Amino acid sequence: MTEETLQRRAMKLRAKQTFFRYPRPCLLCTFLLIVLSLLAQFFSMSSGGTFFYTVLDAQQLPLETGIWRADPTAMTNVLALLGLGELGDLGGLLFTIRYEQTGQVLVFPLAWRQAAMVVVIQGLVLLVTAPLTYGVLNQYRSILEGRPLPVRALFRWYADLRLTLKALAVQVVLAVWRLLSTLLCLLPGVLCAVGGTLFPQAAPFMLLCLPLVLLGTLGGYCLYLLLLPARYVLARSPETSVRGAFTQGWALLRGRRWAYVKLDLSFLPWTLASRLLYGVPDLFVIPYMAMSNFLFLDPAPETI
Repeated sequence: MTEETLQRRAMKLRAKQTFFRYPRPCLLCTFLLIVLSLLAQFFSMSSGGTFFYTVLDAQQLPLETGIWRADPTAMTNVLALLGLGELGDLGGLLFTIRYEQTGQVLVFPLAWRQAAMVVVIQGLVLLVTAPLTYGVLNQYRSILEGRPLPVRALFRWYADLRLTLKALAVQVVLAVWRLLSTLLCLLPGVLCAVGGTLFPQAAPFMLLCLPLVLLGTLGGYCLYLLLLPARYVLARSPETSVRGAFTQGWALLRGRRWAYVKLDLSFLPWTLASRLLYGVPDLFVIPYMAMSNFLFLDPAPETI
């Protein structure tokens, strides 16, 4: 067993011990964060603030693989099949992959009205959730130092406009970076899927599509992790500027970026278990991960 593995296990053990030493404040702040996140997710989905894809019968949408410009009538007709016809009145684009063998079409509709709504709604969601996220992270840091904060301290980021804007700015940068890095890493899998439908001789490459998509998703997450320390820097030191948070976060990973990626990937089984159990384990997993990240990036002093 390498020294790096031993250090990672020691950090995770300390994080678990801290959670069980201070279960009440950990559970309370995590519960508040989960409830707000679920409400924000429900609002986002019910108001058309998320993009989506669907599979339609080729008779419903007789399009070949490609990118198609859809006028308001065509876009409204496509979205009407999904109960979202009112979002298509400005037209948009349709990204389609047709599978002749099954007679189905994979459709990614991009309606201009929906795109505008996604930007506005996701901005509102981040504005509402970001301050509490950083209040909770600050609580985790305080718990690691043996001094849990009162409940009202979780909401201090709402009371100070500068802190709210800092939290929002960092979250926006992280969200955009995660989207771009994921799309970039998914490109090989998408090209395989498109090539397999356009060129019969390339059909065997369709077998590579799923593995490439899975690897692309993992690769995008790994790239996202390279900027993630900025979140913990700002939560630990709210006086830090947004630029300073990213600069310091990048510096904290110098010479040990791969070790940090492996630390966060080690929580993947916990994350999968949480998804299978309807998110209930998140009450433990979220503080466990966050405190482990704090300990890796900038260890808090040992407490008795």
